Amino acid sequence: MIEALKQEALLHGNKLQVVPIKHLQTLKKEIDLFKENDELNGFHEFIIQNMYSFDLPKVDFTIKSIILVAIPHPTYAKLEFERQGKKCSAYGIVASDFENTGKYLSDFLVPKNYHIEPVYSIPMKRMAAQCGLAVYGRNNICYIDGMGSNFGLAAYFSDIPCEEDNWNKMSYADACTDCMACVNNCPTGAIRTDRFLIDNDKCLSCLNEGVEEFPEWLPKSAHHCLYDCLKCQLICPMNEGCENNVMSPIKFDEKETNMLLDGIPYSEYSDELKMKAKILGMAEWPDITKAIPRNLRVLFEISEEKED
Repeated sequence: MIEALKQEALLHGNKLQVVPIKHLQTLKKEIDLFKENDELNGFHEFIIQNMYSFDLPKVDFTIKSIILVAIPHPTYAKLEFERQGKKCSAYGIVASDFENTGKYLSDFLVPKNYHIEPVYSIPMKRMAAQCGLAVYGRNNICYIDGMGSNFGLAAYFSDIPCEEDNWNKMSYADACTDCMACVNNCPTGAIRTDRFLIDNDKCLSCLNEGVEEFPEWLPKSAHHCLYDCLKCQLICPMNEGCENNVMSPIKFDEKETNMLLDGIPYSEYSDELKMKAKILGMAEWPDITKAIPRNLRVLFEISEEKED
């Protein structure tokens, strides 16, 4: 049954692994031990304390496993903004198509008397790395053969029995052992050589997704994305072959650009702007009205300085 499900995922361009439900508690124990790590900063602690839950939901079936699915997406999209006759370009992170995943899984499983229930609050990257679906890079990003780091993860509780167990200890990819590409290309020095955890306080992805003003030590030249950061992924040898998987440019006219700069809520976007925001994963952002305007202003400043 599991092999047939994996083949169904492949038909949709996805890869999946089915994990025995017992490993949800395995992860909980590992995360609880992780909490005792003296090297955790405030951001690490926030993620551990607020973003993860290991409780099983009340459903009409006996939960026996977790289906973890990797859904590919383009490496990036080139974004073009226009304001007062001037243009600004940046990279944009493209979201995976999560909506279709649950549908095809249900269509495949329900006729066979199996069920799924989506789950969002478990450490999916860590589970992917430990169940054999992916490997962790030195940059704390997961990689899968054929997808590189260009995928999103979705998880579902299921009543599919799973006797196969590929659970491994936490480690990073063999390819990272003698490679320093991401360390050398990180614009803020966030990737450490003395430990596995990156320094979130310095990571541009984290800074881009926050709502505070950028710290004074952050060089303006580091900015290149509307949010997130691609520097460690674009240089990574495990992404070799993915560099041409780029989405056609997404263009924002002056009205749309001004809406982003003014922090207009997503609910007030035009249908076309909503579609663009959805492609870029912005529709799910709780702080879209704060982070995006700040980031875009800096990108325009950089573009204007280059013109001068």
